[in-house]
Amino acid sequence: MKRFRMNLAPYLLILPSFIFLAVFFAWPMARSLQLAITRDSQILPVLAEPDTDSRTVGRLEMQIEVAVTDRIKQDELLPNGRTRPVYWFKIAGKTESGSEIEGWVHQKNLFIKSRTESETARVVGGEGEKEWTLDYIDRMIHDYRFQEALKTTLILLVAILPVQFVLAIIMALVLQAQLRGNTLFLYIYAIPLGISDLAAGLVWVSIFTQRGFLNTFLQQIGLIDAPYIFLSNEHKSWMIMAIVLAEIWRATSIVMVIVVSGLQAIPREYLEAGELFGASLWQRLRHIILPLLKPSLQVALILRTILAFQVFAVVVAITGGQVLTVLAYETYRWYDPGDNGFNNPNMASAYAGFITLVSLGFALFYLRTVRTQEEAARE
Repeated sequence: MKRFRMNLAPYLLILPSFIFLAVFFAWPMARSLQLAITRDSQILPVLAEPDTDSRTVGRLEMQIEVAVTDRIKQDELLPNGRTRPVYWFKIAGKTESGSEIEGWVHQKNLFIKSRTESETARVVGGEGEKEWTLDYIDRMIHDYRFQEALKTTLILLVAILPVQFVLAIIMALVLQAQLRGNTLFLYIYAIPLGISDLAAGLVWVSIFTQRGFLNTFLQQIGLIDAPYIFLSNEHKSWMIMAIVLAEIWRATSIVMVIVVSGLQAIPREYLEAGELFGASLWQRLRHIILPLLKPSLQVALILRTILAFQVFAVVVAITGGQVLTVLAYETYRWYDPGDNGFNNPNMASAYAGFITLVSLGFALFYLRTVRTQEEAARE
């Protein structure tokens, strides 16, 4: 009888990838999303007896007013062996939910005017704990800049993606045609890949500013007499146009690289058969190239959609982030501890989580709609 032997080599090879994803992707993402739905708060445990080891009879939130019904003075032992007098107060109060609580608390957790005479006090200390909350998500949704940021991000997504994919396919077909000077075309197409987002934004700012290249050119040919202010609060459409052009110029090459790799995987016999039967370039593109490019287009769509939701530096360079805003900039603004930010990691995490969930939603949509015939037939 032939003994079955399990081949563990593939699992051992893929194990480092799972460890990498768990440590550098899954764990940080889970911690980030946790910030959006949890809140650090201090709750004061009310004890049954004036002793730190006594059982807890209830909990009070910060800043709640309570009645002082009794008090005990004790000697507390210090680390140096000496003692000091401290008070325990018996209090009665109500939680924010309306439940009545009566018990003992240490003086350090109360603000009281007189330890020996006052009949009321306010809770000012307690134990830190995390509580689940949707307050940050609700605050994000009702933030006055959220709808504007979401609208601008979606406008950029709709305006950029179709143009990028058309240009990327044309550029890839030019390279695939093996024309004279083909290498030069590749170098020219790849130039934006070496430029950062911020640098790309600054390049297009220099084009559209009041004394930029575009105004200089239009004045030289006599179309305008004075410089036209493209980037201003009154001309938001021009700002969006500048961002779209900057993103198309900067990131189309990424899509082109993916499309070129997909074109190289298409057997040349298919294209030659199309030519043999008299198919025009458009017919070959529609019936042969695009159907076989679906896996590559799927990857490119997912990548570019995620990057479109993360567009940040280009927007800041062109608009400053104040006139026009996007989701990524709002995430930064809430996290920024500086003078222009709010230093609120919980709200920043809510925005980041929203971007992640929307990106995943688009990715699943692309995986369902842009499928090959083999993928559709397996279902």
